Amino acid sequence: MSSEFAVIGKPQPRMDGFEKVTGRARFTSDLTLPGMLHLKVLRSPYPHARVVSIDASKALALPGVVLVLTHKDMPAARWNPQMPILTDVARFVGDDIAVVAAISEEIAGEARDLIKVEYQVLPFVLDPEEAMKPGAPKLFPEGNVVGASGSTTVAGSGPKLTGYEIANATAVVNRGDVNKGFAEADLVYEGRYSTPFLQHATQESRVALAKWEFGKLTLWDATQTPFDVQKAVAKVLGIPMSKVHVTIDYLGGGFGDRSSPGRQSVLAAMVAKKTGRPARIELDRDEIYVAALHRYPGVIDLKYGVKKDGTLTAIQARVVADGGAYAVFGAAGLGILECMMSIYRCPNMHGHAWTISTNNPPTGPMRCVGHPQGTFAQEVHMDIIAEKLGMDPVEFRLKNYARLEDGDQFKKMPFTSNGLRECIERGAETFGWKQRWQKAGSSPGPVKKGVGVAIHGCTHGRMPPGMPLSGMVRVNGDGTVNVMTGATELGGGQRTTMAMIAAEELGVPLSVISVVSGDTESTTDTGTTSGSRQTITGGTGVKLAAADAKNQLLDVAAADLKTDKKNLTIRNGMVYVAGSDKGVPLGQIAANAPGGVIFGRGVMKIPLDIFTHTFAVDFAEVEVDTRTGEVKVLKIVAASDLGRAINPLTASSQIEGGVVLGFGFGLSEEQLLDKPTGICVNPNHLDYKVPSIKDIPDIATILVESVDKVGPFGAKGLGEPPCSPPAPAIANAIYNAIGVRFSELPINKRAVLARLKTAKG
Repeated sequence: MSSEFAVIGKPQPRMDGFEKVTGRARFTSDLTLPGMLHLKVLRSPYPHARVVSIDASKALALPGVVLVLTHKDMPAARWNPQMPILTDVARFVGDDIAVVAAISEEIAGEARDLIKVEYQVLPFVLDPEEAMKPGAPKLFPEGNVVGASGSTTVAGSGPKLTGYEIANATAVVNRGDVNKGFAEADLVYEGRYSTPFLQHATQESRVALAKWEFGKLTLWDATQTPFDVQKAVAKVLGIPMSKVHVTIDYLGGGFGDRSSPGRQSVLAAMVAKKTGRPARIELDRDEIYVAALHRYPGVIDLKYGVKKDGTLTAIQARVVADGGAYAVFGAAGLGILECMMSIYRCPNMHGHAWTISTNNPPTGPMRCVGHPQGTFAQEVHMDIIAEKLGMDPVEFRLKNYARLEDGDQFKKMPFTSNGLRECIERGAETFGWKQRWQKAGSSPGPVKKGVGVAIHGCTHGRMPPGMPLSGMVRVNGDGTVNVMTGATELGGGQRTTMAMIAAEELGVPLSVISVVSGDTESTTDTGTTSGSRQTITGGTGVKLAAADAKNQLLDVAAADLKTDKKNLTIRNGMVYVAGSDKGVPLGQIAANAPGGVIFGRGVMKIPLDIFTHTFAVDFAEVEVDTRTGEVKVLKIVAASDLGRAINPLTASSQIEGGVVLGFGFGLSEEQLLDKPTGICVNPNHLDYKVPSIKDIPDIATILVESVDKVGPFGAKGLGEPPCSPPAPAIANAIYNAIGVRFSELPINKRAVLARLKTAKG
């Protein structure tokens, strides 16, 4: 870590850690208001059905019930073009049909069960590739291909892929001549890969509490994006944004599930408006599994061409992403395809991706959106090719990874930084790759060991075009500092990161900094706390605001001290004149400013001529019991390029958390739907198989500082990239142990035993 900074790069405990570990931190789910009503949602039992009639008379007659709302009571405006607040056409099991408001949760739940709904059951489709075919049941009049009436062409156009038309694609990418690339190859390998439905499994449920007072709505919402909720609720209710105050103090995990507004926010606001009483809604755990967002499954077909020396000549990818009932993230297919677009240097590439509507639960962003699916497919594919060439998997990747100058190979735009090679080399050395790598299946005995590697790169952790970038800093007359940022504190140490950036820029101790975050009335919009972007977007806003405040302080100090501004520096909360060791307290300077306080403002328009990538590499060692199918991960070495480590302590924790999530994706987690009915059969943590602390291997983290030229103090984002390489690294290690490949996730005991049986013939 760099020694040039006073605060940056020094391990710091989280400034809100005490509140969290003592239970004093107030999460949205902890909040109550006097006289509040409790909401329960009636959900569709069918994957596709039209509501013929609703009879809520028995529910309304139940003592304690105040209100029942159906689709007829909903406003016409929506934030999602396809998703109504309450619907008269259910498109998945669990779709929102009606809401009950009562004086207690128990009464609301009882009343919900008294509502009688007559349905016209409609044909449904759960498989995205089936949903693409002519004659498949249509979820919407325009069909099941998201964007079919207005496709997004990312770069160029390419040849048709058998059985599909480019006109119905959500993304088509093309560079060079892929056919020429395959003709130049000495080896062409094709493979198909698939990934499952996943749940975010956050500790805190989806919850919202609404209160109207003097014509103004206050909404306490468990969200990653308070300003987006403010905009969405104002739009749906047809009121000015100034009349909607959204606030959140702490969030019990997000992982992308709360990165867009949810139905519960509007329902709570509407009930509170209609009844004049506060209204609270919190989804049960089974409702989260049924009705909240999910990581979308993907079917990925890859065809790569390579020369004998290991040089890639052509990449062709076909991606079908399951958008679920409402395709909350319409670019789901492109999210997967991005993995093939830039991590490896290759002159010829063609990619074709679809996002498809199905009668599955809604899908959307989940930590490192689309990239865990794409990285799994690509890294297993690359491992197979390396073996066919007789190359060390690490050397094969080192030969083909995209260098700093490669960057965006479509736009010929270099990366703003690239520490991928260092991630690979340091990770391999720490892991002992050269000593451990062996011929697949050569481990002796029924319990076999193996090692694997996977690399990853993505656009998360960058400044997305159009994303708000702002911040405010106030220096008070006593020398204390208030930082105001829209970043939601969702467990990633966002408050501490913003405080450290402000302290470093201002030249004050971290102890004098207080942070207000996640409030639409007292902070500025820094966009959603997702996409690993708050360090680089919110952090840049705070750094600019601190620099503005510092500049004002120096102006005042120069006048007070009767010296040129250039002669002044600020260190440890004191203003010093060059050549003097006697400083003036910063608070004294701020108190002399007009109004006795200094306000710093930071706003920046995000440049369009930059291409930022974050990188991660994992090495895994596993132990496989061929008698039981049990896979035990013994060790993972995880290296991440984060530009600059603002807080190394939090950075290492982020990497460890990402590895744990990727571990579950690879080995155990899968939401299962009954194919004949569309009903989820494992809507709880026990049956869904979330890894516990007993499952987690030894994790060694490596922080690679490439010092990015765009981010604050050289930082990039970090939250998501560590999630993607664990699953393919583990899959490759399992192959190295037992000599059997896996192209589907999760690789659980049943899958291992089935593949071993198939391999034996």
